[in-house]
This record gives sequence, structure tokens and C-alpha cells, in this order.
Amino acid sequence: MPLTKENNISERRFFKMKKKITKAIILSLTLIMILSGCSSNNTATTKVNYDWAECIELGEYKELPYYTETFEVTDEEVDAEIETILLYATEMETVTEGIVEDGDTINIAFVGKVDGEEFEGGSSQSYDLTVGTTSMIDGFVEGLIGKNIGETVTLNLKFPDDYHSTELQGKDVVFDITINNKRISTTPELTDEFVKNYYEAENVEDFKQKIREDLLSSKENAVNSSIKSNLWDVIIKNTEIKSVPAEEEEAAKAQVEAIEEDYRATAESYGLEWADFLTTLMGTTEEGFQETMKEYEDNIVKSNIITKAIADKEGITLSDKDYKEKVKEILDANNLTEESFESYYNMSIYDYADENGWRDSILQDMILDKVLELGKEVSKDEYQKFISDTLYDGEEIHMHDDGTVHEASAHEEEATHDHDHEGEDVETEAGTEDEAETETDKEDSEG
Repeated sequence: MPLTKENNISERRFFKMKKKITKAIILSLTLIMILSGCSSNNTATTKVNYDWAECIELGEYKELPYYTETFEVTDEEVDAEIETILLYATEMETVTEGIVEDGDTINIAFVGKVDGEEFEGGSSQSYDLTVGTTSMIDGFVEGLIGKNIGETVTLNLKFPDDYHSTELQGKDVVFDITINNKRISTTPELTDEFVKNYYEAENVEDFKQKIREDLLSSKENAVNSSIKSNLWDVIIKNTEIKSVPAEEEEAAKAQVEAIEEDYRATAESYGLEWADFLTTLMGTTEEGFQETMKEYEDNIVKSNIITKAIADKEGITLSDKDYKEKVKEILDANNLTEESFESYYNMSIYDYADENGWRDSILQDMILDKVLELGKEVSKDEYQKFISDTLYDGEEIHMHDDGTVHEASAHEEEATHDHDHEGEDVETEAGTEDEAETETDKEDSEG
């Protein structure tokens, strides 16, 4: 829309936002994918039609080092989490009375005229903006403060000399603006009644204790998952593939093909050509995408053979009963029931889990629990040195509080990049991301 400082921000932010949402759904509704890959074979994962010993030279998986981190949760962290929960519980109400105040989100209809004639993109029947946030030409938003909801306001303004549309630069413009409504948010108070209804806690103190326990568990699980991930990478690296069973190769190919089909369907839903989708959202090319998929396919094969090899050696099995219990745990962790999941996805949780290879993922996680059980506890520094020597050829690595590691050179480069941009003003193009997304929906405004 020409009234914003620059065009097309809505579309770019929309695609970025959709990508984040897609990742969030995948992460929240599957196991934490700490592993290199999983197959979509729906049969019992511990039963295979080949001798794994003829396929791989299994790397050492016993007595691998790990460390134990001690955490604490501060009152400030608990308060911040509670504030987030209350914000999520905020309810929005649309009202048609009152006045426009700074910070209000309002909906307007407007007509803009230059020399008595409407100009392209200068009118809308429904446009959302937030006073004090949405960026318009000078005087547009300010002229609405203090006005009544339902009132029509006439503003005599002027486009700036450097306005992006050269035809409108420096032009006098008259806007007739009707304030349709505004949205009022109501954030609940932290009371015993609120926590009983929304968190199944007895009272506020019980609620705070549950939050503290959840945060502590989250920190511990993050480190545990990172350790498992690193040790799995060590096992994979130290395992030699001698031959690839046809059934594992076929299963891996089927999964990779399904992934590509999903991506192509996503591209189509966005109205993008495949090549444009890869560059815009994936940051790669067709060649780069296929290389990544081939690497992923190889990892799936290797990972699944290793999974079944260790399961065989350690006598680990995943019965249907255990499998269903694990799936139930995933639902509970995401505050879902079988019914609510099926309502959202139009399929049962078990069909979804089978299609997405949860059996192998669950089995792999069971195996990594065994790897930790068979491991040896060392200091954090000793663990970090082992990971550096084994996975990074002795290069210095940086370990975060959650146990994830990165090469120190890459970390320093990122920190330098961030430092170089400290203090710079970032020019926004159309206010907040939420407003940018809203603008996308204004079919009668130029985007």
C-alpha cells in the first residue's frame, strides 16, 4: 500500500512467519529430533530381514563420556514465564465506542484524493493500524488520536518529497477517514481462580511451584538432549558401512521422496514456482536441495541400521503397548488428546505417527537412554574436549548452557557480526510483523 514507507514487507514477513510456524508445529508434535534420521517403516522396528553385522562395523557406544549439569530457576525466570502465560490468555474484544488513544489497534476505512481525484492504492474499506507503531505519512495516524470511534475525520496532509511513489512526491492530499472500531485486549490477573481453570493448580503458590519445576525440567532436558545428539553423532561417525540392505535403502528413499513432496506442496500453496520457493524460503538451489536430501537419505540408512544393531545387542524392544504409551506421553506434553489431535490433523495420532516414522525415533531415543546408562560421567571440560577431538578434529568449540556446541571460530564470527551492528537503527517498513501480515489481507489496497 503506498501509504507505508516501503512496499512488499507484508509478503516477505508472511513467508518468514509461515516458515517459523511450520517448524514450530513439527517440533512440538513430534519427538525432539535429536537423531540424524528415521524411517517411515510401520512394522516393528526391531525385526529386520538382514544381518546387521554384515552391513556395518558398529562403532563403540559403551563408556562414552557425558556430564551432569546442575541448574537453578530464579524467581525472575518464574515471573517471566507467568507473564508469558498471562499474555497468551489475553482476550481481544472489538468495540465501536470510545476514543482513539496512543497504542490502540483500530480499523479504519479511508479515501485519499490528490487534486480532487482518488489515486491508486489510496483507499481501503478495512485497514488495521496500531497508533504509535504503524508507519504512515506524517499526520495520518496522529490525526486520529482523540477522535471518536465511528467518527469520520478529514485530514489535509502532504506526501514527503522523498516518497517512494514519484507521482505523489510533495503532493497535497486529502484523506476522509472513518474509524470503524478498535480492539481492546484484556489480560487476566494472576488469581487462584485463573490457575485452577487454566493450569489445574490448587492456588497461585502451587502454580508458581509447577512453573519452577517445568522450567527446571526444561533446562535439564535441553542439556540431556544435546548430549544424546552429540553422542549419537559420535557413534555414527565411528561406524563403518559395509553394505546397505535393500529394505533400508528403499525406506530411506521413500521418506526423502515424501519430504520433497511436502515441500513441493507447500510451494504450490504459496503460489510459488519450485525454484523460487527454494531460493526464497529455503535459501538454496535445486542442486543444493538434492545434495542435502542425498546426505539426509544416507544418514537415515546409517542411523537406522545402527539403531537396530544396538537394539539387538542390548535386547531392547519396542512393543506396541510401549509405543502407544510413548505416543500418549507426546500428546500429554503438548496438552493434546487423541480427539483434539484428530480434529486438528484430520487423522489419528497413530496414523500420523506411523507415517512420520515415530516408531524408529522412539526406539532410537530408548537406545540413547541406554548409551547414557552405559556411559561414564566426566567433568564438563572433559566432555567438551572429547566432543572437540571426536567431532571437530580438535578444533576449539563453544558450549552453550543448553549443551549445544559450535566451532569457536563460527561463534566468534557471529558475535563479531552482532557487535558490528550494535547501535544501528533498523528501519521498519510497515510497523510490526502482525500489522504487516494484516496488510496482506487488504485486497483493495496496493501491496
